[in-house]
Amino acid sequence: MSDTPKGPVAFRYNAAAYDSGIIRREEGVCDVCGRPREWFYTGAVYCAGPAPHVCAECLHSGEAARKFDATFVTRGSRLVTDPAKADELYHRTPGYPSWQGDFFPYCCDDYCTFLGDVGTEELEAMGIADTVFADYEERGGNPHVREVLQAVGETAGYLFRCLHCGAYHLYVDRE
Repeated sequence: MSDTPKGPVAFRYNAAAYDSGIIRREEGVCDVCGRPREWFYTGAVYCAGPAPHVCAECLHSGEAARKFDATFVTRGSRLVTDPAKADELYHRTPGYPSWQGDFFPYCCDDYCTFLGDVGTEELEAMGIADTVFADYEERGGNPHVREVLQAVGETAGYLFRCLHCGAYHLYVDRE
């Protein structure tokens, strides 16, 4: 899990955009700017009509959202109070693949950045399992999820980190 972008732009709320493959290197022409580009968004686009072929730069700038009246994230915490942060999340952030739709948790009145898929094994290897599961339970999560959480599986885990205090947070999704 890396915070360093491997492509042309960094996404504040999705640090794993390139590592997860949601932004992939491929030759093509962007439906937004009409230019030949190397990096394209491969995730869901929520808009009327067929999903456009969107380059990373046009997603990042918000041009894709404006041109196609589109969003790229299913949902984020309703507890974030700044509308500009919601605008960035929904209109300038690539989502991530999940069973029931992506969700971005909050901390310090901001959305957290997505770091990648995790299971109990990965959290233990990082040395943060106890802290992450305690936080998950405090936020109303199932206390037994630790026994079944997988990076890819029926009970999938998604790891986030607060951009302000650095705390890790877990979102769990089930098939």
